[in-house]
Amino acid sequence: MSEPGIKSDMPEAKRLARQEARLAKRPLSLGQAAEASQAVCRLILESAAWQEAGQAMLYVPLPDELDVSPLVSNGLELAKKIALPRFSAPKSAYEACVITSLSDLVPGKFGILEPPGDSPIMDTMQLDLAIVGGVAFDRLGGRLGRGGGFFDRLLAGIPAGKCGVCFEEQVRPDVPVARHDVKMDMIATPSGWLIPPPA
Repeated sequence: MSEPGIKSDMPEAKRLARQEARLAKRPLSLGQAAEASQAVCRLILESAAWQEAGQAMLYVPLPDELDVSPLVSNGLELAKKIALPRFSAPKSAYEACVITSLSDLVPGKFGILEPPGDSPIMDTMQLDLAIVGGVAFDRLGGRLGRGGGFFDRLLAGIPAGKCGVCFEEQVRPDVPVARHDVKMDMIATPSGWLIPPPA
């Protein structure tokens, strides 16, 4: 974050916060990251939010993100309707698209695997739960994304509960949030739940 007494604009504050979060996470070994991912997935699998969700949106993790693919597999096995984000170039926006298998995914605009072009678009108003990654989170439900605001625009159209997932190292004392940034209703970490106080 910026030094005391130095007023930083929001883009710069976010840039610095992303840098801090990435540096904090860097010492994690592949084994530690896998163990932490498994702990978070177990926590969510045991939650009422997951067990009661008939339709859920998750994400395909990048190499430095917490791996939620076991949740995707579990949801498909339980015949939940599972959606993943797909970038629409004409709309310059993400949309939630239904998948039936992880093996169907194809590389998307940003090099992230996503549902193929013929995957049906899910009505986000019908979602029961959204599992959301990010660069950093805070205990008030603040989420810092990778920049661009694409994912926040998708989340803004989802009235269902939003569950952030992250490594312990990604929980910051506070993250800079703008008016359009969507807050999380709950955050799952390897050591347990963070439940933000009511707004």
